[in-house]
Amino acid sequence: MEQRQNTRKIGIPGVVAIMLASSLTVMVGNAITPALPQLGEVYGLGNYASWLVTAPALGVVASAVFFGKLIDRKGPYWVAFFGLLLYGIFGVAGGYMPNAAAIFVDRFLLGVATAAIMSSAVALIAAFFQGERQLRLIAVQGMSMEFGGVIFLSISGVLADISWRCPFYIYGLGILAFLLLIFFVPRCGRAAEEQSQEESQGAGKGVPIPLVLLIAFLGMLMFFTAMVSLPIYLQTELGYSPSFTGYYLAALDLIAVLAAGFMPNIVKKIQEKGCLTIAFCCYGIAFLLYFLSGHAVVLWIAVFFAGLGFGCSTPLFNSLIVNKSTPEKKGLNISFCTMAMFLGQFLSALLVSAFSGTTLFLVAFIIAFVIAACILPVAGRYHRIRG
Repeated sequence: MEQRQNTRKIGIPGVVAIMLASSLTVMVGNAITPALPQLGEVYGLGNYASWLVTAPALGVVASAVFFGKLIDRKGPYWVAFFGLLLYGIFGVAGGYMPNAAAIFVDRFLLGVATAAIMSSAVALIAAFFQGERQLRLIAVQGMSMEFGGVIFLSISGVLADISWRCPFYIYGLGILAFLLLIFFVPRCGRAAEEQSQEESQGAGKGVPIPLVLLIAFLGMLMFFTAMVSLPIYLQTELGYSPSFTGYYLAALDLIAVLAAGFMPNIVKKIQEKGCLTIAFCCYGIAFLLYFLSGHAVVLWIAVFFAGLGFGCSTPLFNSLIVNKSTPEKKGLNISFCTMAMFLGQFLSALLVSAFSGTTLFLVAFIIAFVIAACILPVAGRYHRIRG
């Protein structure tokens, strides 16, 4: 009993450490997006340079289940410990790979480290917070992920103007998060030891986990289709600079930060299925606007809707999985959610490669609205999740 009480105490610096670690996960691919055209030239990849953004997602998909099981057996602390350390090392090293094969291997290993960080970060929040506080902390985590994007992408665009190698230095923040974890985050036990009896009784109700995982996969497919295609679209077809691309994608993330902050209130009013429906409708509107016009005004309206889509969906995926899971399988289910989201990220490059020009945006628009139309009737068969 004494161990459980100690592990549940975490101060503001510890929360900051978890949020910084979380901010590194979504940016694992995005940090180098402003430099994609240059990377394509340096490594002779051409349009396939977009796979450098999504290659870490393959590492996440390949290793997430392993880390989920490890979290259930040993707890999330040590998984986060090694994940952050390796993230910093592999991330910075990516800027010094001698050839295309080497950089793809490095990006894959960076994804393995990211799988450890993302699964353990959600598990740490689940260990230290419960109920409505847990939902709000997961929402804050989503805000941190996107606020990190605002900063990292803004800096990355400027660094890409200096050299294609410079954006890789951003990954060095993994070492800072590693140090904060050591000094400020208490070591906590397995989820089965940390979860209260009330939470255990509330698990397993409502929307089934496979449906949540499917929606999580589709949500990240939509988001990263935009993130992977926009740098090439803005710079190659519209003639904007890498720094403008960085600022533009940072604006998308800033809107996502604000949307994630309002997400818990939206869920209270229209339930989870309503919030997710709005998210995919926003993705659809954004892609339709990109398809219709490349005018500056239209671009900024589109980025507003794209940011809303991400902020109203991604934090909710983690919350649904945490509340749905039993204590013994919480880490495993979190890892499945991580795998689903990053599989969507990885396959977005396939979608981008399959369709050229604005045709991609038309296809993505159709997919987004089909998903939105399906969420309400399918999810409506189940009761709303409430711990």
